[in-house]
Amino acid sequence: MDKYSDIKGRILESAKSDDDIRAIIAIGSTTRSDVKADEYSDLDLFIITTNVEPWYSGEYPEKFGNVAISFIEDTLGGGKERRCIFDEDKDVDMIALTPEQFETAVKEGVAQWVMNRGYEILYDEMNYGDFLREHIKHSVTAPSMSEDEFLNMINDFFFHNIWAYKKLKRGEIWAAKMNVDNYHKAHLLKAIELYRYKKESVDVWHEGRFIDKWAGDEIVSELSECFAHYDKEDILRALKKTHELFVRITRELAQMEGYKYPDEAERCAKAYLGM
Repeated sequence: MDKYSDIKGRILESAKSDDDIRAIIAIGSTTRSDVKADEYSDLDLFIITTNVEPWYSGEYPEKFGNVAISFIEDTLGGGKERRCIFDEDKDVDMIALTPEQFETAVKEGVAQWVMNRGYEILYDEMNYGDFLREHIKHSVTAPSMSEDEFLNMINDFFFHNIWAYKKLKRGEIWAAKMNVDNYHKAHLLKAIELYRYKKESVDVWHEGRFIDKWAGDEIVSELSECFAHYDKEDILRALKKTHELFVRITRELAQMEGYKYPDEAERCAKAYLGM
């Protein structure tokens, strides 16, 4: 049973009587054929309208049910989306765009990564069917990185090894932990994505989604050692483990791609950490 059927029904009824609303398109897990929606999935909607303001002010979402939580978040193409929890457990995300904004996002590929695994046109006064079939192609994430980008990422990572260690020595626990478990992990994720794709053509999704399924047992096992408690010694331990995993992956990547490896940078960071 679709727990969002009532909310979708109210939104579609509103669309039929609101000349501003030109199309409503569902995206995300409820429309995917791979890794289908489950009981925890949200409802993601493009609201194509000539008047976006009521959607972002919160006026329109309140028409469709009891809103327990509601806020605005940045989204694709520099736009915004209204994210709401209806009735305690119904998570509905609404990206309101003008027809011009939506069509530009589709034509320029900005919308590709949120629509390439599936979409469903729920309401359409713009006859978007052919337009979307022309521009949106089903695809998986295929990361790539030039040698310059690869070297820059690695040097950035090693630089922030030293930066985080200095924060620890100063007693700046928060700053050090945010570096190790946030900034560093963003670089580690890029390396893992590229490694798994290049090694086995694995679909690596985006932003770490389903990483426990596609990263491989060995990497997942090592990841369990790479995150820290809010404790100086544990942060240093996690920093060193993150360094070890990152180096192993990026060295193998460099071999596979025929890229040079910044050995001196790695030696410098490793020595600073006392490894």
